[in-house]
Amino acid sequence: MPVNFKLLSSVVLLLSLVLPVFSFEPSGGVLMLDGADDYAILPLAEHGYIIPRNTDAFTIEVWFYPKTEPKKKERNLVLGQQAAIGLTSENKCELSKNQVCSYGSAFLEGKRVTTAIDIHVLVEKDRWNYMAIIFKDSTLSLAYNNEILRTGRINLVNFVAASVPLGETFRDFFVGGYAEDMIIVKDGELLSRRTYFHGEIDAIRFSNIARYDLPAERETKLFDPPPRFVSDEHTLALWDFNDTEGVDRFEDTSGNGYTLIGMNGATTGSALSVNPKNTSITTTWGQVKSESSN
Repeated sequence: MPVNFKLLSSVVLLLSLVLPVFSFEPSGGVLMLDGADDYAILPLAEHGYIIPRNTDAFTIEVWFYPKTEPKKKERNLVLGQQAAIGLTSENKCELSKNQVCSYGSAFLEGKRVTTAIDIHVLVEKDRWNYMAIIFKDSTLSLAYNNEILRTGRINLVNFVAASVPLGETFRDFFVGGYAEDMIIVKDGELLSRRTYFHGEIDAIRFSNIARYDLPAERETKLFDPPPRFVSDEHTLALWDFNDTEGVDRFEDTSGNGYTLIGMNGATTGSALSVNPKNTSITTTWGQVKSESSN
């Protein structure tokens, strides 16, 4: 039976658009974290909160590469303050090989209440992943790689929390882990330990708008993650970690002066070579960053 190669090519192209394959490596630098004790910090006493009081729409997004998964009853922090992204060992996801359960959460408030909302999704270990926490119209959404999930409307909350309802030690903006483990115990039983993230982070951006089109209903739909982060009038902070290799001061390229400080050996380094044998019709993250700088 003759094969219609033109039709076959069209089908392959269509599948590549519907089910994108992520195969990329960042050009430039990344933040390297050993998972033992290093992290980066933006002190609250010096900078205040990144997202201003009464902000009713925001996006916090990151590209990250997890090398290990959390131990039992642990959460590994990728970033956290008014909103947080990280990995969890809690039984919130149905794991397959090489997958890790990840979470996006935010402290939100209304006139009479401040609450934390968590969303749990699967990401891949030993691969670059994209994640964004998006808040708009009292609705929290989570974009992760090629999907975006919208929750139901939370009628009691309208804004990001103006202050974080945590102990003073944990109110700074942290990347890669808190200055010390956050241990949650109830009735003498260890419920959870927040500790350090082992892997690499390529870029983080805070924005005072919901940057992406959200599903119309409480559902999941396909999503194309941004090929690169740029600074515009809606950018509150942007770290691309393209600083000189080995430094422990990470400049905010939005121009708003939020310089992150690396602690206990957290420095910039060259990006990992990721999945070099994989091929994809999609443009790689590294290619886009490289081309944009030319």
